[in-house]
Amino acid sequence: MVHYPKEALQRFDCAELKLQLLEEQKFQLRWLLHTSLLHKRVSSESSLPLEACKKDWSQMSGYSWSGHRKVPYYMDHLIFPEDLMAALRTISMQEDDVHGVISLLTELSESGYRRQPSEEDIKAAIWEVCGNAGALQLLVDLLTTKIMELEEGSGTEANDTALLEGLSTTEFSPKEQQDGLSEHECNIFERKRPMTKNRYSAIVYRRGQKHLACLFLKEAQDALHLSLSEE
Repeated sequence: MVHYPKEALQRFDCAELKLQLLEEQKFQLRWLLHTSLLHKRVSSESSLPLEACKKDWSQMSGYSWSGHRKVPYYMDHLIFPEDLMAALRTISMQEDDVHGVISLLTELSESGYRRQPSEEDIKAAIWEVCGNAGALQLLVDLLTTKIMELEEGSGTEANDTALLEGLSTTEFSPKEQQDGLSEHECNIFERKRPMTKNRYSAIVYRRGQKHLACLFLKEAQDALHLSLSEE
């Protein structure tokens, strides 16, 4: 689960405009990253022509300002859902970007189009102005924060692995008091005591969550590197 707190937007310039753009695109600020997304890696080589990648972006055309930013070659292997990427593009916009997007959308109501911008119009304008770099940097930051939260109080994935390898499970174990122990003493204590099956399963689960978060972070970092090299 990736979450961007709505309150955090209030700290930045043009917060109200960003919130309005997010609402008009009907975006939520929580996204579930399913393990199946990892089956398509940004670093793997594509056997598909670029035209296959462009199909999903076909709606981002038809205006005087559209089509100037080319679809990057890695988009076909970007594992993160477009709804997530589009929302993060909106959130990560700088003040100049916001005004640039508003300027493009104004053309639709003041020029020959004479209509209010649709969700796809807004996505297209933000893509033309921002691209992917800012969104991917924000995603890297969010995933890094997520990993820090997962590791707080329990350590890294390697710590969980060592803990599981060093302990045997038992149906029942006495509940022992750890109050007053340092973190280092608690780790030693944890390694020495027997473990219930429930506790064993909980550690397996949290290790899996850390592993997945690290995999998604690596994908975001790789995509960010490619995005920066393209721009």
